[in-house]
Amino acid sequence: MKVSFTKLVTLVCVVCLAGATAACSSGKSSTTQTSTTPAASQSATPAAPEKINLFVSNNAQQIPAGKSMDLATVKYLAQKTNTDLNITFLPHENYMDQLKLKFASGDIPDVHMVWGIETSDLVINGLALDLKPLIDKYGPNLKKNIPQSAWDAVTLNGKILAIPQLAQGNAPAERVIYVRKDWMDKLGIKEPKTSDEFLDMLRAFRDKDPNGNGKKDEVPFASREKFEWADNIFGMYGVNLDSNTLYNNEVMPGYVSPNMKKALGMLRTMYAEKLIDNEFLTNTRAIWDQKIKSDLVGSWNHVVFGIWDPWQKELSKLLPDKKPNVVAITTPRGVGYDGQLGRVERPVLKTFVVNKDMKHPEAVVKMFDWLVSDEGQMFTELGIEGQSFTKDGSAIKYSADKDPDVKWRSAVFQMHGFNEQAQKVLISNDEAYNKLITTIETSRKEGITNPTAGMPPSETLTKNADLGYKGSFQEAAAKIILGEKPLDYFDEYVASWKKQGGDKAIKELTDWYNANRKK
Repeated sequence: MKVSFTKLVTLVCVVCLAGATAACSSGKSSTTQTSTTPAASQSATPAAPEKINLFVSNNAQQIPAGKSMDLATVKYLAQKTNTDLNITFLPHENYMDQLKLKFASGDIPDVHMVWGIETSDLVINGLALDLKPLIDKYGPNLKKNIPQSAWDAVTLNGKILAIPQLAQGNAPAERVIYVRKDWMDKLGIKEPKTSDEFLDMLRAFRDKDPNGNGKKDEVPFASREKFEWADNIFGMYGVNLDSNTLYNNEVMPGYVSPNMKKALGMLRTMYAEKLIDNEFLTNTRAIWDQKIKSDLVGSWNHVVFGIWDPWQKELSKLLPDKKPNVVAITTPRGVGYDGQLGRVERPVLKTFVVNKDMKHPEAVVKMFDWLVSDEGQMFTELGIEGQSFTKDGSAIKYSADKDPDVKWRSAVFQMHGFNEQAQKVLISNDEAYNKLITTIETSRKEGITNPTAGMPPSETLTKNADLGYKGSFQEAAAKIILGEKPLDYFDEYVASWKKQGGDKAIKELTDWYNANRKK
């Protein structure tokens, strides 16, 4: 249920008319403060702790019921930032639906968490505070420790409309191609740099028995149903299914870009030569996982932080005699393509939007500024100093059993993406830590720019689900890859897609890009 601007404004007005001194929305906003940067709201934070109401996801964690300030983690954060925090943890599985229901009923907090500003009704309806002047004044650590790419993702028309939480590991292109390096070494294969060299590697996996069981049962590359976990195969040609791309001065979904035709040609070759799992259109998560861990798969696509667990750790346990070695490789360059490679960049994981009617928004900026300070980073990673971790000079000792809040605290409040010192303590395994660092470095070497980061959902694509990549594209792509239709069938699909509303969608995307992102 979308909250319209008119509905939100009506809710605000009704509450305000009830009394000139009554608070609006979150229970704290003055009726006289309706501008984007109200003068009164920019005053110094009062000596008493400033009350802040937040809506966040519970990240599928069991969080004790009751007042949030009764939680040791929240109480510690509040003490460190001179705040009084009232945090509402909404269920992760239907967070956005719950958020919209709250907003529709007039329950609008000071701060709410969303996945990108384009999903925030306050941003969409012009009710989000421009944080730029406050960050300039109160956010030295935010400016120092959050890169410009993250700020760009939350900035529209020069206004910073949210505080960004960096992508995990500060690796915006958060997916990579994994390869069994022990298979490569056994067959004398060097890391492939082009799509042709990648195909040659897969052919060797198919033909030369790298798992050593005397059977021709190897799966050179494995992916999952609905084209999941083939991102970096598409990324050899600069496209992903779930993002837009700039082509000849037009912004269009990646799945209708001319470069997608080249990517489908690559997958068509892989299927015809049995270089991709022949069940790639039906593999569930469990089946895909089982095949990889059964010493059958030579290469696959997954997240950066998966390098150790589930992959290296589990394969080493299951195949101790094989001495498996999982590594990430840079996305090979598609032959005939010279643009960006890999996974579309997502420089932010979550964003925190501030209600423009909040009385003291500088308190929010100061709180997040502390969270990205050196002290705040250790808190979000390791918890409360003296309780779950202690420091002796440069040495840190961490006690996981004394840190019950670690999962949700890190998921919600870890703004910096990656703290090497804390992660080394948490991982507590040099091999695992070094593999993670190497994988992160590999990921950071690539990435595809998202030209419409921060754009609200396209009205045309939203109204016609069949125009999305989970619609008719799935069937057309499958027919091409399986050889039921020629590669040129892609051109027919795109022409039909455009006639059914795709041309209008491209215009919407391009117009937004020209107005908000074009430099």
